[in-house]
Amino acid sequence: MLRATMSFIPEYGWSMESLVHGAKSLGYPSVAHGMFPGGEAGLIDAHLADTRKTFVKLVKEKLPELEGLSVNEKVKILTALRLELNKPYIKKWPEALAIMARPSNVQMSLEHLHDIVDDIWYYAGDRSPDMNWYTKRASLAAVYSATDLFMTRDLSPNYSETQRFLNQRLDDAAWLGSSARQRGGKF
Repeated sequence: MLRATMSFIPEYGWSMESLVHGAKSLGYPSVAHGMFPGGEAGLIDAHLADTRKTFVKLVKEKLPELEGLSVNEKVKILTALRLELNKPYIKKWPEALAIMARPSNVQMSLEHLHDIVDDIWYYAGDRSPDMNWYTKRASLAAVYSATDLFMTRDLSPNYSETQRFLNQRLDDAAWLGSSARQRGGKF
């Protein structure tokens, strides 16, 4: 049902209409949209969970290519890979972001953001058992969210400006982290 519904997102957005069309395309009655508790938010939740599985599969295939790279280089590559998965729906993604920002959906939204950044750091090789675990993920969450939003307005070929934006934000975050360590974490 999810895959059938996703084909209607570019036309109808993250809406009950997409859910109804997805159900009908499979021969189900239009009330089958109830398979997604929470309606549009349930659709987004299911999409993000499915996209996470796809991301992990792609990363596992790509791991040999990442050998020998620094953790920061891996984070750049993996973050860009995760953003790539948004491309088919990016023009309608602002609708999804608005739905996720509703008070009743914030917890779901933050859980998915946590999973995204945790997966990126984990597959980049980060196993830090200290406070850096939290700061790295919080920093990447801010960078990922800003880049995700930037991408919705990017009109450059193949989202090259989004990649430039991502690289600059990650470089800024790395510089801040380096400065904090040099100063003993005190500004």
